[in-house]
Amino acid sequence: MEYNKSNLEEMYARLTIEVEEEGGMVVDAVEIHEEKEQYVLVGRFLMENNINFQAMQNLLASLWRPKEGMEVHDLGGNKYSFVFYHVMDLNKVVDGGPWAFEQSTLVVKRVTKMEDPHMVPLEMMDMWVQVHDILKDFITINVLKSIGMYVGEFLKADSNSFDGGWKSFIRIKVMLNIMKPFKRRMKIKREGGSWSWINFKYERLGNFRFMRGILGHTDKECDIVYANLDKEVERAYEGWLRAKNRDVRNNVAARWLRNINCGDVMTEYGGGSCD
Repeated sequence: MEYNKSNLEEMYARLTIEVEEEGGMVVDAVEIHEEKEQYVLVGRFLMENNINFQAMQNLLASLWRPKEGMEVHDLGGNKYSFVFYHVMDLNKVVDGGPWAFEQSTLVVKRVTKMEDPHMVPLEMMDMWVQVHDILKDFITINVLKSIGMYVGEFLKADSNSFDGGWKSFIRIKVMLNIMKPFKRRMKIKREGGSWSWINFKYERLGNFRFMRGILGHTDKECDIVYANLDKEVERAYEGWLRAKNRDVRNNVAARWLRNINCGDVMTEYGGGSCD
């Protein structure tokens, strides 16, 4: 059988591929460098303007106060990683959200070692929703679950909702798709009764497009306003959608940040002590 140059090249290429597929390397577990356990959130701010990175990490660290410290890294493309060294510090941030910087909401998602943080979708957000004008007879876990599934995806109800005392509103935590308009209200009735409305207010609601009902830019940046410059555009949503903000800020952040010098923080805020 005659072999020309073309046949030989094809044969050698096939042999090389077969060797690659049969080969491989198994790394012994003792050879793998085990770093201290890290717990990572990836997030983005719902804004297009450039962020003052140092001011942002200082503010969030002073709000979160992680006992074991934290690091913040710029991933580019308006994405950031927030690294914690104890799961309780991470859970405290997730449970206490949503958070914001300069009124721009931070959308976060926990990632594992196997995930590429640059590819993580950031379109869902957990948020506490206040349910107003609900009759006491409707305050059951099944009814609240149904309300939560109407608003988004029900996660849990505030445990104080069922203590029997009178309340001006009930709190439920839901997962929301930030790309969709928020729900304003919902009709509800008991079987054989008449309809009534329950109204929703969203806690820690950042910049919001009241024209469209979605998180993000303000109405001044809305394309509907730009397209109707000489017309009065009716807003489908109003300020009552925003629940009263109860955040308290503390500007001294260096004691919780592992990747920043104390002096940098104190310079940012005009001197003082890190102790």
